[in-house]
Amino acid sequence: MNDGTQRVELRRWRNGEQGVERDVVIEECAIALSYNGVAHAVMMATPTDLEDFAIGFSLHEGIVAAAGELRFIEVATREQGLVLELAIPQMRFDLLADRRRHLLGNSACGLCGSESLQMAMRSLPRVVPAALGMADIVAALQSFAAMQALNAATGGAHAAAWCVGSEISVLREDVGRHNAFDKLVGALARADLDPRGGYAIVSSRASYELVHKAASAGIGTLVAISAPTSAAIDGAKRCGLNLIGFARDGGMNVYADV
Repeated sequence: MNDGTQRVELRRWRNGEQGVERDVVIEECAIALSYNGVAHAVMMATPTDLEDFAIGFSLHEGIVAAAGELRFIEVATREQGLVLELAIPQMRFDLLADRRRHLLGNSACGLCGSESLQMAMRSLPRVVPAALGMADIVAALQSFAAMQALNAATGGAHAAAWCVGSEISVLREDVGRHNAFDKLVGALARADLDPRGGYAIVSSRASYELVHKAASAGIGTLVAISAPTSAAIDGAKRCGLNLIGFARDGGMNVYADV
């Protein structure tokens, strides 16, 4: 099973001297998502937890409404990367095809018009954050780094975790922070876990996209190790999401709460 790492050879310089050594780096490759035999998107991601990734991505993009509408057929290896062959109901596929035709029909003026901006800044669903205390978040953060096996091996992975109280229940890693969150949402959906009962921690800044992914999944609190963006704060306030940033070293900043 792919552990998301590769072994490489390097020349290491230290104190004016060099030597040949071997190191472990995080794996990144092109992963194409194909629905009913038609290619839809290509993402640069770490090839682990691929079914979780496919489900989380498909849910967030609105390609399916529930995990049960997607069937993971196979992973096809190509010279350029991997293809995830996925099957969805014909009704969902027709809606996806209509969306693609709409985008192609507007290509003459580029994808920078108001309709494309509306797609990029989609409305956020309302969420109801679960009750939690700051002490629980601090406790969960203390085990957050220790659970990131891929990052410990490579130093190049982001992580997204789902927590209930002070406990981390699910954690997924990827070279991309958005991909890690998609994998987390997919894992929750596959396990039929209710995301409304917990909160998420991410090992990155909090962007608008991550706020959107959290709200779309029904997660009402997002805790980021680093800073939030202005759009993330605005979006969190609009949808009722608790947004916490700079959560480290026993402290945190609350940028939006209810």
